[in-house]
Amino acid sequence: MLAPIHIRYVLTILFMVLYISLGFIFRLEAVSYLLLGVPLTVIFQLCIARQPLPKLWLRDSDKFRLNKLGWTITLCFIAFPIYKTIQLATQDELTLLNLGYYFATILGAFGAGYCYSNFTKKTANNFLLCFGITAILRMGFYFLPFLLGKSEFNPDYIRAIKSLLTYIPVAFVVEEVVFRGMLDTYIHQSKQLNGVWSALFISVLWGLWHLPLSADGSKPIWFVALGSITISLWGIILCIFRRLTGNIAVPGFSHAFADAIRDGLK
Repeated sequence: MLAPIHIRYVLTILFMVLYISLGFIFRLEAVSYLLLGVPLTVIFQLCIARQPLPKLWLRDSDKFRLNKLGWTITLCFIAFPIYKTIQLATQDELTLLNLGYYFATILGAFGAGYCYSNFTKKTANNFLLCFGITAILRMGFYFLPFLLGKSEFNPDYIRAIKSLLTYIPVAFVVEEVVFRGMLDTYIHQSKQLNGVWSALFISVLWGLWHLPLSADGSKPIWFVALGSITISLWGIILCIFRRLTGNIAVPGFSHAFADAIRDGLK
């Protein structure tokens, strides 16, 4: 039985307080912080939301099943994390942390195959629309320091491509799964687009989630604040497209693309 809406809001806030607090207490860096979300998500989805795990990826599906196209897509996404794992091992640079990260990426490749193989024409149209809005909103934010003359423009295209090959599958295990796949679905049960305030609520939590990673003194406070605002606005868009399609691949790819561009501009 679904909990009353006010209880769901309270449980969602408590979940995020726990997650963010653990990030601050243990001073987790990005990979550790992301991976922490995996067990927390499994526990919340099964014990609090009481929903099957496949719904984290496809809202209207209860069972995980890969067709031939799904297996093909999965194998394509698995290739790069396996290559990176072997490369790190042969260079004697494989640690428990990056092993866990690439293992999560491999698991995410199955989610990617599952979601991308279930695209419909409507899903594809919304995928392109979400991507277009993301490109305009996030690219503008990432290029702002260059436009203001604060940084030198020297993009690393290879790094951006490698990041994209990692971020697409890993999006099906961390962050997007936490906020759009689980929490937004838990709060907003309807398939309709109403509930902008609930999308804003989830997106503000998403912005706050970044605090253990961004509030480290390495960036000007105005830049951190601007980033939190744009993340919240962008999060509303990602929530809307997740609600429209029920498919985490739609916001997931846009998120992966934006983060890959960020890495390429560092």
